[in-house]
Amino acid sequence: MITHVACKIKGEVYSLPKPNRHHNIIWTLAAIDPSWRQAEGDIQGFLDDQGNFLDRTQALAHALQERQHKTPDNHFPQLYSEDLW
Repeated sequence: MITHVACKIKGEVYSLPKPNRHHNIIWTLAAIDPSWRQAEGDIQGFLDDQGNFLDRTQALAHALQERQHKTPDNHFPQLYSEDLW
């Protein structure tokens, strides 16, 4: 089960629980450090209920397997938080 949106930034994972979106993580990091900017190589994804980071493609497969995707017959090749909550 996917429980959090997450961003892997310079190898460090930052996450927020549902119903947050990825932009909430980005806004929080920017509020803490106004000079912070997203960098090439940063990865948006999700955390599962075991705390594992899944990139958007891995998360889509996981959400479909767990029957967590709101519209399983109509999805992009990657998972978005709007697909879950």
